Amino acid sequence: MEAGVVRSFDRLRVHSIGLPQVLFQSITHMAPAAAVAYSIYISVPSSKQALALSVLLALIACLCAATAIGQLAKLEPSAGGLYAYAARSLGPWAGFNVAWLFILFEPLVAPFLYLEFGWAMREVMSSEAGWHYTGQWWIWVAVMTIIVFLLTYRDIRISTTAGVILGAFEIAIFGALAIWMLISNAGDLNVQPFNPHHADGSWNGVFRGMVFAILAFIGFEAAAPLGEEAKNPRRTIPFAVIGSALAIGLFYILCSYAWVFGAGFNNFVDQATGADPWRNLGKVFWSTGWILIFLAICNSIAANSNAAVNAATRVFYALSRNRLAPRALGRVHPVYKTPYIAIVWMSAFAFILSLILGWKWGPLVGFALIATLAVIVVVVVYILICLGCVWHYWTKRRDEFNWFLHFIVPIAGAVLFFFPLYYQYVKFPPTYPIKYANWVALGWIGAGILLTLYLMKRHPDRLRDMERVYVEDETVVPDQP
Repeated sequence: MEAGVVRSFDRLRVHSIGLPQVLFQSITHMAPAAAVAYSIYISVPSSKQALALSVLLALIACLCAATAIGQLAKLEPSAGGLYAYAARSLGPWAGFNVAWLFILFEPLVAPFLYLEFGWAMREVMSSEAGWHYTGQWWIWVAVMTIIVFLLTYRDIRISTTAGVILGAFEIAIFGALAIWMLISNAGDLNVQPFNPHHADGSWNGVFRGMVFAILAFIGFEAAAPLGEEAKNPRRTIPFAVIGSALAIGLFYILCSYAWVFGAGFNNFVDQATGADPWRNLGKVFWSTGWILIFLAICNSIAANSNAAVNAATRVFYALSRNRLAPRALGRVHPVYKTPYIAIVWMSAFAFILSLILGWKWGPLVGFALIATLAVIVVVVVYILICLGCVWHYWTKRRDEFNWFLHFIVPIAGAVLFFFPLYYQYVKFPPTYPIKYANWVALGWIGAGILLTLYLMKRHPDRLRDMERVYVEDETVVPDQP
């Protein structure tokens, strides 16, 4: 532990979960099935038949960021995750800004998933079960809120093990359908889904489609806040971050490529922009097996929400420990060793925000609004982390500096992430009400800069405290079951 005044604080269940749980924390946070069905789905009007190319570019950018995060994660474990890495690499000012951005985008993940679930269940209940009550979406939002609360409130080992089971199921189902579609269309397969000329406006459409393809990747870094609860965090966290980005990125490319041919190359855009296209693909290729597809989507939403609440509450716990969030959020349950007060508040916030946005614009538009806001903010975080990796190894660990790992890869990531921001703000800004997301993101970033200046002047000790290492690798004896 670093030198300095050490305050008492509640400890999480340190070094209690292994690599599978940590890996699936990141995998389920990306929600592979729901991401293919709904996040990548939003890219189709721009990417069109070149959907796989937009996904490939998003994978490359996210792999660059994942590598940068992994290079910083292997230094010290922390529940602060990305903000702790930014503080150690660029300085406490950067750590606070990343934390400020994080507390906007990470708590938004659960509410946009709840709205996604509400919309999906309303569509299925209306078309398949004959229940046409349009306001039923809020009932499903409440159901998902309760499920996720019960998963996350208790032992971290319960929620992360549930993540392994749920994540494996959704990947197996969607992967099987994608392979089935490829086999069924084996004679028509070609490389045209990687041809930018099929996108709306060629490369313009590819980069616009990349924005929501990145949304599908958000969460590969979600293992980072489990740095204090993971066994051998210097190895497991980097492996989980990079491994999840690569594995699920390849899964996305497989599904996107198969989708184009499964729907019919020339008919792809019409099919893919219809209501619940992957459920319809399940009907075409598996008949009543569409039920498995829909269960995989619902399972994916639950697993993603579970991982998102785990990640968000650990960061609030760490911020409270650093005296940058209310002290109550740092309280740990005496039996379950989870930040239970943070979990209660997070669950209430996600439920209320879902209801407000769903009431104002409907669940689908509310989902798109929050998703756009989350993408903008998380892209800025990824850029900062990429730059932080370069700066840290160049200035503080010059003897370990590797030109490929610590310069070329993170700089490439920062450059690739610039394009979605350019297209979102300059080239093709969204229309009402999605345009509000652009301005809220800018306002939040500006507020974070002002708060940083205030803390540097009035409470510099709290900023410096963001660099503190509270749990070293394996120097604390793990709690036993």
